[in-house]
Amino acid sequence: MPKMGELTLTSVDEFDFRLLIKALGKGEKGSRALTFDEACLLLEGFAKGKATRAQMASAMMLMRVRGETTEEISGMVAGLRRTVDKDWHSLEVDIDWPVYAGKREQLPWLLLVAKLLAKQGVRVMLHGDSQALPHRRHVESCLASLNIACCTTPQMAKAALHSDNIVYVCAGDLAPVLDECRQLHQELGLRSLIQTAARCMNPTNAPISLRSYFHPGLDTVHQGICEILFEKSEYHAGSVAIFKGLQGETECNPRVATTITVVNGQTDNIAVSSLSIPTLLEGFSGAKVGQAELSSDILALLWREQEPFSADALTTLMSRTMIEQALSSMTATLAAVLLLLSRKSAMTEPNTTAIITTEQAVNLSQQCWTNRFNSTDCPLKQWRNRELLCAV
Repeated sequence: MPKMGELTLTSVDEFDFRLLIKALGKGEKGSRALTFDEACLLLEGFAKGKATRAQMASAMMLMRVRGETTEEISGMVAGLRRTVDKDWHSLEVDIDWPVYAGKREQLPWLLLVAKLLAKQGVRVMLHGDSQALPHRRHVESCLASLNIACCTTPQMAKAALHSDNIVYVCAGDLAPVLDECRQLHQELGLRSLIQTAARCMNPTNAPISLRSYFHPGLDTVHQGICEILFEKSEYHAGSVAIFKGLQGETECNPRVATTITVVNGQTDNIAVSSLSIPTLLEGFSGAKVGQAELSSDILALLWREQEPFSADALTTLMSRTMIEQALSSMTATLAAVLLLLSRKSAMTEPNTTAIITTEQAVNLSQQCWTNRFNSTDCPLKQWRNRELLCAV
C-alpha cells in the first residue's frame, strides 16, 4: 500500500477509495487535502458506485471540517463534468446560467432577463436544484409563469432551445450523482463542496457562464476554480463572470454597486479583469414588506405590462417600491450580461473593435426592455447579427 501523499491513481474500477479517506483523516499531522485528480476520481467513483455512501459522506465531512481547497472543488467539478451525458455537452448555448441559491422572499427577477435575451435569439440554459434549500423561492417554481420549459433530457432541451432559445434543467438530470450527494449533505446537516461544484459545471460548454456567491471570500474561490479548470483544459475557451448575487442568487442587486470578476480563458492564456454595475437605487427602502406573499404570476404581469407603474393589474398587487426594485434588478442584471456579450463580440469578431461602457450597458438594458416586444427595434438583434452593440 503506498504512503499517504504518494497515491498511485488507477482506474475507477480498480482504485481502493479507502486510501482517499485515510489521506483526509489520518490525524492532525498525517492528514492532507486531496489533489485535483484525487477529488475528480472520488466523484467519478461515487457516481459509478465504486466509492460507497459511507466513504463519500466521510470525505465530504472531513473536507468541510478542514475547509475545502480550490484544488478539491475544481477536481469535483471535473468529475461532475465527466459524468454528464455527452449529449448535454453538444447543445448550442450562449449563456450558462446556474440558479442554485433561491431567494428568501423575492421572486427571481432574473427570469425576465433570461426571457428577454431568449426572445432576441440569445440561447440561455438555466440549471439549479430546488431541493437543496427547499425553504427558499427557487427559479424552478416560477418557470410556468413565463412559459419556460423544464426539460429532463438533452433531446427535450434541444427542442426547447430550438423553439424558444431558453430551457431550465434540474441538476440531477444533468448529473444524477448530484441527487445522491444532496441526500448525503442533508443527512449530515452540512453544506459541502458539491454545492459549489454544481454551479461550476457549465454542462453545455457555453462561451459565457455566470457564477454568483453570497459569503465573503467565495469570489476568490470561484476565480481559482476557473483558473484551474481553464489551465487543465477542462473548460473550453470562454468567459466566466463571478459576482455577489442578490440574496446569493445569480442576479444583480440594484441597491448596491456590483463588482464582477471576469475570468477569460483562451488557448494558452488566462486573463482576469473586472467590471462594475453601479448602484441603481440609492437610499432605497420599503420594498421588502409583502414580497414573500407575491405570486409567481407577477412575473407574467411585469413581462406583459408596458406601463407597470400605471397598470391596475400590477399596482393592486405590488407597491411602487416593489415594482421599482424588480425593474431595477432586471436592468442591472441585463446590463451585466450585455457587457459580457459585447466583450465576447470584441474578442471573437474581427470587425468588432469597441466594447460598450457600463453607462451604455445600463441605457441599452432599459432600451431592450422597452422594446422587448419589437424584435426589429431591440438592440440585442445587433449582437445576434454580429454587429456592434454600441452602434445603437
